[in-house]
Amino acid sequence: MGFANKKVLPWWRSKFILWTFMMLPGLMFTIALLRDAMSYPDLMHATGEFSARFLVFSLVATPLTMLLPKSKFPKWLNRNKRYFGLAAFAYGLYHTVAYLVEVPVDQVIGEFFEIGLMTAWIALIIWIPMAITSTDGWVKRLKQTWKKIHYWGYLAALLAFLHWAFIHYDWQPALVHATPVLLLQGYRWGKVFLKK
Repeated sequence: MGFANKKVLPWWRSKFILWTFMMLPGLMFTIALLRDAMSYPDLMHATGEFSARFLVFSLVATPLTMLLPKSKFPKWLNRNKRYFGLAAFAYGLYHTVAYLVEVPVDQVIGEFFEIGLMTAWIALIIWIPMAITSTDGWVKRLKQTWKKIHYWGYLAALLAFLHWAFIHYDWQPALVHATPVLLLQGYRWGKVFLKK
């Protein structure tokens, strides 16, 4: 009886299809690297941008649902926001590994405390426990503690955008990605505090 009542989603709404689309750019980057068709700066730029874009999707999901409660897209986004967050972490990790492979160890150590890189390292450290605890099992196991861990994601996101801005001292691309997040999260928290 339980299976008869279970709603079956169409194939194109499957989480596996979503994951396939999110993985495709990374697969294409890897193939291009193996064929020497992609340079290190291009790889860093591409992985960083994809990480930022998936991060934006994960952070605007909840406020968009609040702003447009009858719209289907925000609801879909909200259902899948953890997947987008994980994809952001995965591309951020790819970005980091490429940096560590390409850049000599003494240079990594020497520039570790530069603002453009320190922000990235702190963001990555915050994201690791968030990525580990992103499954349904961890949500049930940790209960309220899960929310406390994942609230740190706002700081990690801020640091990631600051990393982008400081690494080239070019604020425009970072602001383009951060502005929708700031506006929608501002709307969300404004609404929350006004209700209190």
